[in-house]
Amino acid sequence: MEQPASRTGKLSSPVANPVTNSPFGYRTNPLSGAAGELHTGLDFAAGCGTPVFSAGKGTVTEAGFSAYGGGNRIVIDHGNGLKTTYNHLETIGVQLNQSVETGVRIGIAGTTGNSTGCHLHFEVLVNGQTVDPSGWL
Repeated sequence: MEQPASRTGKLSSPVANPVTNSPFGYRTNPLSGAAGELHTGLDFAAGCGTPVFSAGKGTVTEAGFSAYGGGNRIVIDHGNGLKTTYNHLETIGVQLNQSVETGVRIGIAGTTGNSTGCHLHFEVLVNGQTVDPSGWL
């Protein structure tokens, strides 16, 4: 299987005018206060109602409520072991198995699931493992 290579510009930003308010890496959990917890994605500042876009061409493999804290969540499989996730959405605008192009509106930012306020939690997975999304945008 071809392995995706991390490189800037491989994926597009999932929000317009992106501002990161919590980076990938270890941090104190804002809900539990637990120190040293891995934050598995980037949190983009995105007010409730902000459009969320597909970061790349692919197929929707999840579109619904996640019981694991992500709230309303979308997962897109981009092929070759690369997936992106979009979490805490107010609304989901795609369906399971739907094909999407880069930059297509897929949902609306919100604060569902384990969230402290409206934002987009965005993850990049390579072969099932979360990696720092900033290396892909």
